Amino acid sequence: MSNDSPANTSPDEQHGATDLARWCYACGDLNPIGLHLKFKVEEEWVSAPFEAHPHHQGYPGYVHGGLVTTLLDEAMGWATYGRGIWALTGKLETRFRGVVPTGQPLEVRAKIEKDRGRTLDVVAELRDSSGKVLASATGLLFRATGEQAKLIEQAARAFLRESQAPSAEA
Repeated sequence: MSNDSPANTSPDEQHGATDLARWCYACGDLNPIGLHLKFKVEEEWVSAPFEAHPHHQGYPGYVHGGLVTTLLDEAMGWATYGRGIWALTGKLETRFRGVVPTGQPLEVRAKIEKDRGRTLDVVAELRDSSGKVLASATGLLFRATGEQAKLIEQAARAFLRESQAPSAEA
């Protein structure tokens, strides 16, 4: 019996190394169980719309706190990537300010507060459609260096190229 079916191989074995970012749980378009966030880079902020489904809940009707934290963490990563900075989360503190409902439009956004060279202070927030902040986070991100930075940059640039390419349906 062979163990080389797609379920038993890693994404980099199924696809090229340039597809790795496309398997990201939060923003990857190839991840069948992912969140498929699509960030846009604005002046200071990066942002993405999101609507949680019942399978994202903890208590009935409320988004699981771990998923809320994932949204905030991903936005912080995109705040750095959107500025051409390849960084990894070193510390993340989440504050829950209200219940986050399923089935309603939300927006997650983040920005770099301070660039300290090797580290970056980043903030993120999750808002409802009225603009009310339901959760926020502060993070300390570390710049990737050496080979790690090269791999992240290659994967991110390939992801951006692929996500901005015209679709075959257009």
